[in-house]
Amino acid sequence: MSQLTVEEFRNFFKYYNGEEHQVRAVDELYKQVTMPGKSSNATWVKMYRQAPEPEEKSEWVISKEQMAAIMGGSASTISDEIMDDYTRCVQTFKMDRLAQVYFLGQCGHESAGLRHPVEIHDGSNYEGRSDLGNSQAGDGVLYAGTGYIQVTGRYNHQAFADYLDSIGQGDARIMAEGKTYTSVHYPWSISGYWWHQNNMNAYCANRPKCTNFQIDEVGARVNGRNRPNGADDRISYTDKAYRTLLS
Repeated sequence: MSQLTVEEFRNFFKYYNGEEHQVRAVDELYKQVTMPGKSSNATWVKMYRQAPEPEEKSEWVISKEQMAAIMGGSASTISDEIMDDYTRCVQTFKMDRLAQVYFLGQCGHESAGLRHPVEIHDGSNYEGRSDLGNSQAGDGVLYAGTGYIQVTGRYNHQAFADYLDSIGQGDARIMAEGKTYTSVHYPWSISGYWWHQNNMNAYCANRPKCTNFQIDEVGARVNGRNRPNGADDRISYTDKAYRTLLS
């Protein structure tokens, strides 16, 4: 009989469900293990019981602690997926620290500190809005405001999907599932695409001091009015981002 490989031996434990025949087999294995291997201080026992502490991913462009300080929450509530998407967004759309400060400030306000990655209203008020590209029944709800900057409409979702296609990261679920998908998997990236399309990096580069007036100007570009809705809140989030990332 050929000897089991390490991989074959591991596979036995992948399917352990505590069934009677499996318990008997484990008991038999116990009898055959040499005495040092049965010690609670054996190396294999320690390795099995003591999983290494999870490490924060070093490739994130900012830390969870920094994100939490800006958004006013706890680092423990921010998922790895959110941080992965933020890093993808910043790298894809080439945001330097100043651009990130303004971007985080606007997204912080629009999402109430990342609490709302999708618009609270169901989007039925957007039905038939040709200016948003909502040409099919149900588009208003399907493509309501999504992401931390509340990107809205079929047109904007399609443009984002087309952009990902163009860089080899196509995802058919964006159009098939709309806001319920993008708000979970691309809350930063779909917001960053809007930021990119509106040349916000260059706009922010000309406003390096982050004064209240300059923050209002950026907010007006996002919100469409000057002063923007929630202007003081936008200033507060931007100020926290500035102190966290640039001071």
